[in-house]
Amino acid sequence: MSMKKLKRRDFLKLGGFLTAGMFLPDSFTSVFAEGLEIIQEGKVKIVWIQGQSCSGCSVSLLNSNDPEPFDLLTKVISLVFHQTVGAAQGHTAMDVLAKLERMKGYILVIEGSIPDKIPEACMIDSRPISVILERLIPNASYVLAAGTCAAFGGIPGAEGNSTGAISTEAFMKKNGMPIKNRLLNIPSCPCHPKSIVGTLAYLAVKGYPQKINTNLLTPNMFYGVSTHDECPRYHYYERKMFAKYLGDPKGCLFKLGCLGQISYTNCPHRQWNGGVNWCIRAAAPCIGCSSPDFAKRKDYPFYRKNEHNLDDNI
Repeated sequence: MSMKKLKRRDFLKLGGFLTAGMFLPDSFTSVFAEGLEIIQEGKVKIVWIQGQSCSGCSVSLLNSNDPEPFDLLTKVISLVFHQTVGAAQGHTAMDVLAKLERMKGYILVIEGSIPDKIPEACMIDSRPISVILERLIPNASYVLAAGTCAAFGGIPGAEGNSTGAISTEAFMKKNGMPIKNRLLNIPSCPCHPKSIVGTLAYLAVKGYPQKINTNLLTPNMFYGVSTHDECPRYHYYERKMFAKYLGDPKGCLFKLGCLGQISYTNCPHRQWNGGVNWCIRAAAPCIGCSSPDFAKRKDYPFYRKNEHNLDDNI
């Protein structure tokens, strides 16, 4: 298979796909195109570290389309280090990691939470992930917390967990590492491949975005509006017509536990599986997987039915 580098028109095409898929203004096309070209040329290095996670965000990245996974990893984004999809293994991979700890200026992507109480719960080779991040984070130009586990603790940080799993932000604060204009959260469980690729491209050419949610540290270009506000069933909510059961083709899913009101994503536009489907379109409630409170409480199930005895007068 050809390993030829992509040309300028190829990057403009990919930038157009990212822009259209995210329902962004046309001006983003040239930004994404230039950013992807810069990354391809090796002017910006991408380092990906996995902590306490199921590797779901890495799998999501491999489910990318426009660009497809092969093109993404061989012609667009060169991952200098990645435990799961990296070509280097064993001592070779550890040598790469050791060199990175002495370098500066890369974009560091962190997937998964960080065990604060039991550092040995997550190791790379013979070292806790926390020790490695203490060396990598200060040298990174930007840090991306990919997925809800990295952004907010997620499932590993659920109530009662014994490892004391914490988010990237909490880890950086605890270790006195600067956060402002460096850390960006790209939540959802898993995060969407277009959100990751688009953010990396934007950082490469524009630097840290000025328009962010200062509480969630999420870029507005991908997380600016709540799922509820752009939900295709919003008209049912306004008319106080609520779905009666999971899979009901009509009605707002609020009474079945939908958390779209506290979820900031662009799922209604870009959807999943190449734009084929998403939770609401499948007549299932949004479980709020991009929310800081996702999976935190034992007594807060993902799916509920009239938990609060709500009536149609809401």
